[in-house]
Amino acid sequence: MAQALLRLCCYIIRDDFGPIIEEVAKVLLQKGRLPLVSISKFSKQSVSKTRECLFVLIQHNLVYWAETREGSRNSIHYSIDQNEVLARVNFGIYIKYANEWVRHRGADEITYYMLLNGKGTFNGFIEDRNISKRTNKYKELKMTFKKIVERRYLTPVRITDSKSAQDKASEAEQRELAKVTNFIPTKKQMAEVKAKLAAVTDDDSVATGSKRKINFDSIERPTKQQKGDDPIDENQYYRVNYEKFNAKSRNRQIVEFVKAQINQSASIIAKVVLDIVDDEKPNDVESYAISAQRIIRSVPIEKTDLFNQQMQSARRGVTREILIKQYLDYLVEYDDILRKKDENMGGMYIIRYNEICESLKKEIFEDVIMEKYGFKGVRIVRLLYEKGKLDEKAIVNLTLMNPLEVRQKLTELMSGGFVQIQEVPRSADRAPSRTFYLWDIDYKKCYDVLLNNYYQTLANIHQVRFDYESGASRLLEKKEKEDALRQLNKSSNIQLLNETERKKLHELEQILTQLDTVQLRIVQNIMLFRKYK
Repeated sequence: MAQALLRLCCYIIRDDFGPIIEEVAKVLLQKGRLPLVSISKFSKQSVSKTRECLFVLIQHNLVYWAETREGSRNSIHYSIDQNEVLARVNFGIYIKYANEWVRHRGADEITYYMLLNGKGTFNGFIEDRNISKRTNKYKELKMTFKKIVERRYLTPVRITDSKSAQDKASEAEQRELAKVTNFIPTKKQMAEVKAKLAAVTDDDSVATGSKRKINFDSIERPTKQQKGDDPIDENQYYRVNYEKFNAKSRNRQIVEFVKAQINQSASIIAKVVLDIVDDEKPNDVESYAISAQRIIRSVPIEKTDLFNQQMQSARRGVTREILIKQYLDYLVEYDDILRKKDENMGGMYIIRYNEICESLKKEIFEDVIMEKYGFKGVRIVRLLYEKGKLDEKAIVNLTLMNPLEVRQKLTELMSGGFVQIQEVPRSADRAPSRTFYLWDIDYKKCYDVLLNNYYQTLANIHQVRFDYESGASRLLEKKEKEDALRQLNKSSNIQLLNETERKKLHELEQILTQLDTVQLRIVQNIMLFRKYK
């Protein structure tokens, strides 16, 4: 694991669980799969304390365990998933937009409870909130919980979830090989078993937590609600589905990208299209085809004021349907935001997620180059991206820049890891005077460099936060004690902080808020660059 990524994962775990659990997690991140005794030895903790730390990490879906046979005894090995650790930095985004994405009140409370406890039941959530089952609040939250489960923002927890994907694949492979032969399998048999396992998908067999299986293909369709609708099992354990929330966050970035590049009306149409395909199990590569008529019907009526204003300013005979179709055609032409599949039902459109996210990453990368190296740096980067390998003289001629400035910018970009230089010798002795030096850029490598820089920046933000909080530890403890006394006595007149301390506390809160704002922006970019490499 890269040092920047390891440092960030350790800071995330320390921020959420404290330094003792951080030591245990750090051992698993560095050493990999280990038994309990080895983890205790490397972390320099007692076996009982190490076991308790592992219980906490398992409860929060960070650590997997699997029982393996070693000679005459069984041994339990533990491993940690770095993707689960990194997903924790997105929790603020999940809670902030939960109500908007689920489209039900109380979704943020349920999401917060599940993220806080790792996994939980609906009954546990009701008991934690101390809500009576006879109140309207209970009925409203139960309906919201059902919608969250139906739309797969929460997934049920199964016994097999305690095992990593590697352990599951290994066990499935052993079972299939046992059916084929009792002896050492041949290479052909191994290949057949692996091909068979690769073709098996268990998406449709996953339990949903309802008393009967939910038909996900009918979600969000205008069918009448049947009497005696299937209730959700209130004692089923659930956990947050990070992939679903990440997809919604990606869709939000796409809408903002369309709004910035085109206009607000185009972003409204893009949001409608993304909401339609999101409710129907979208694929990571592309969505299924949707008709222009369905898109026109799905555009909210209250959002059509912009279209009405544009129709009034346009030539006569332009209707709302024609205007929306024109925007759809423009989204097809502009940067491949949409793809037109055929002309059935007024046109069938699909979304190519990879292509849109590539455009998003390219824009973010060029913004970073603009901020670090200025417009001249962006000009050189775009030229190398379009033309390929060029020598310094060609770059000077094509960019119309001073040779000294070109050499300086190329040196800065190379030191940042964004451009590479390739030597092409004209003679066997490779003399510098008889060698061509070609400059080149690979955007995929640049994205990896940028992602590593994001890891370092996010780790530095956590370090700065720890330093500020540790420096004001006495002040924060005093504030917590004041809040506890106020809550205990139900009085707001209790004051343990003087005026100077309150001023320092206010300054600290402002600094932490600024750090959280920067962290939120970086986290969204990390989510995009990690998902679509």
